[in-house]
Amino acid sequence: MVAGLLATLLFVSPNYQGDSATFKDAATAELYARARVRHVRQDSLVRDYSALVQTRLDLTSGRSRFSRQTALFAHETVARLSWQAPNDLKVQVLGARSAAPALRMFARMAGASGDDVDELQDELRQEVLLDRPWFIPRSLGDSIMLMGVPDQAALHPLAFGAIDYYNYSITDSTRLRIPNGPEITAVKMHVTPKKLAASLVAGDMWIDRATADVVRLMVVFVGQYVWSQPDGRTPEDSADARNDNKWARRFLSAEADVEYALIENRYWLPYRQLMSLTFEIPWFVNLTLPMRALSTFSEYEVNTTPAIAFTVPQEDLPAGRGSSDPLADGDRRTRVRVRGDTNRVRNRSDRDRSEHGYARAGTWGKGRWEVEIPPTDELMLYDWEEEFKVNIDPEEEERLRESVATLAKLSEDLPADWVGRLRYGVAWEEFSDIFRFNRVQGPSVGIGYQLRPGPDFTQVLFTARIGLADLRPTGSAVWRRDGPGGRFDFKVYRTVSEVEPWTNGLGIGNSLNGIFAGNDDADYHLALGSSFSYQWNAGLLRDLTFEAFFERQTSMKNEAGAPFGGSFQLNPQIAEGNFVGVRVNRPYRIGLTELKPGADILADEDLSAGRIYGSAAVPFRALGRTGTLTLHAGAMRGDDIPQLAFRLGGPQTVRGFTYGARLGREFWSTQLDFALTSSPFLAPVLFVDVGDTFSSDPMVGAGIGVSLLNGLMRFDLSKGIDPWNEVRFDLVFRAPR
Repeated sequence: MVAGLLATLLFVSPNYQGDSATFKDAATAELYARARVRHVRQDSLVRDYSALVQTRLDLTSGRSRFSRQTALFAHETVARLSWQAPNDLKVQVLGARSAAPALRMFARMAGASGDDVDELQDELRQEVLLDRPWFIPRSLGDSIMLMGVPDQAALHPLAFGAIDYYNYSITDSTRLRIPNGPEITAVKMHVTPKKLAASLVAGDMWIDRATADVVRLMVVFVGQYVWSQPDGRTPEDSADARNDNKWARRFLSAEADVEYALIENRYWLPYRQLMSLTFEIPWFVNLTLPMRALSTFSEYEVNTTPAIAFTVPQEDLPAGRGSSDPLADGDRRTRVRVRGDTNRVRNRSDRDRSEHGYARAGTWGKGRWEVEIPPTDELMLYDWEEEFKVNIDPEEEERLRESVATLAKLSEDLPADWVGRLRYGVAWEEFSDIFRFNRVQGPSVGIGYQLRPGPDFTQVLFTARIGLADLRPTGSAVWRRDGPGGRFDFKVYRTVSEVEPWTNGLGIGNSLNGIFAGNDDADYHLALGSSFSYQWNAGLLRDLTFEAFFERQTSMKNEAGAPFGGSFQLNPQIAEGNFVGVRVNRPYRIGLTELKPGADILADEDLSAGRIYGSAAVPFRALGRTGTLTLHAGAMRGDDIPQLAFRLGGPQTVRGFTYGARLGREFWSTQLDFALTSSPFLAPVLFVDVGDTFSSDPMVGAGIGVSLLNGLMRFDLSKGIDPWNEVRFDLVFRAPR
């Protein structure tokens, strides 16, 4: 009756009338009214419950949030929670474990030993502990906050007064299999803000048609105070906070996915909660750093738990803020010992907390909370059901990908300024887009610009540059869609291209080597045409890149010499013509071995040829030192097209020789690097290379170098041994951009 009356009032109210209606139609208003009543009552059937909650926290990096991710940090926590009405919560952490591949890499770069790295990871395990409620223990109240995000809790779409801020529409209805429960008919209600306010959400509520319970909530956080609230009450404070949030939105985004399960076929309780934070660096490195916190709940016992025995006395709790928001608390970081003396303690050292454990307590809407952390030894002795993995299992990863893709789509549908998505602006994909140097153009300068025309995940990129030695203008226009399935590029261009797949002559590293060491390790030609390419982000073809192109290829000649004296080798002539081509490559790893296979096909009216090639970088450890064995090989078949031939010589194949010292239809090379010390921060390196194009005796080169920052930069002195060649100096940069 209450829901029916509320639906009638909503139907006849101004919120339902006109083009700017809050509710799309009467069915939406009716379902909203029922869900609103259910939200207010919040299912009084559950007096108390206990459950096991396991949380995994991941920090990764990748080209985009949809591409293959490299694990930087992983942490898992398992805890027993007890909840009782009205809103009291106690969490007893049982175990915690973590791994930090990034920490290991940086520690070794700083010269730390293996034992030192293990000790650092143990300290990290003790410090990275979730010691205040990091999940939502019951149904959401009138605000939404998860893992402390957003900074100001967002207004729930079913909260009192929410219809003044949101529009609602039913967009779908389907049968869902509820975890631990039956199949239900769920209705998807889409929620969008009417305007940008302090802290809101946009997304979808899945509502059980029969009971009007919200069984899933997928939202993107938007608002003026998502990342920072005003420090004071003056207009200047508010303006500063809004400006800080505006800048933060350009690099940070936050989304949540909250699911419920039907326990014992009658109690709606938490099942799965995902908090996703994404930090994006749009310039030069195109780096995306997603952080995901996934909590899953199991082993429920409902209405059987005795009254919670808290460790922190009631009189020691802070008074709280008097808010009905269950996430607005008065935590004063109260801690007590868990083992030994249980009197309240302050400012305990890390060692004290590690040996004795501690508890943190606070108050929140209609109740109190407490998180109990045992001593470190107990955390480490927890008997986990599965072995710890830095990378999650494929099935769970696929579920996360689906959630992330849906949340990203929700974000794309919002106004660009709400989520910090720039509609237009300067864009550089690499440092060399601004400046680079090679022997065919000399110094060249460029600029990039981007537009977002409107379709989801789509942008248009323009580049323009000019060589200061040849005064030749070049540029490109790219239509790009980088979405959950993959990245599609359609490109028209007039540009300088390289002939081999593993050289980086157009990168900043080769530019610096050319300027300061007088070496240019790539061959070039001018390409005028168009292409399309697709790189898969998921499925069996994940990371595979396919490209097809039609272009006019013409030779280029040397236009510049080495800035500090000397001359470069001649840039060779190519077979000129209008060519159709296809390229395929797929880098991947097997353990620590990095493989990069690929293939090219090129044809015009008179000539056609193809080649296959591959490389493998195999790290190893011997005599307490590290080294790398790198293999290259390739074969060409068909007509003699010089731009498809393989080059021998230079840093990528046989050091001690000029790039392109030999040219062949088949080739192989082997490079062996061995560090003389165990400190990657600054380490002398010995190396020896062997390679052949099957035209004469193999080429052999050797040398010594100094590696900085685990090979990020090297200074190499190399010499050709067979045939005998003069000493060569190289600056080598391993950074990909």
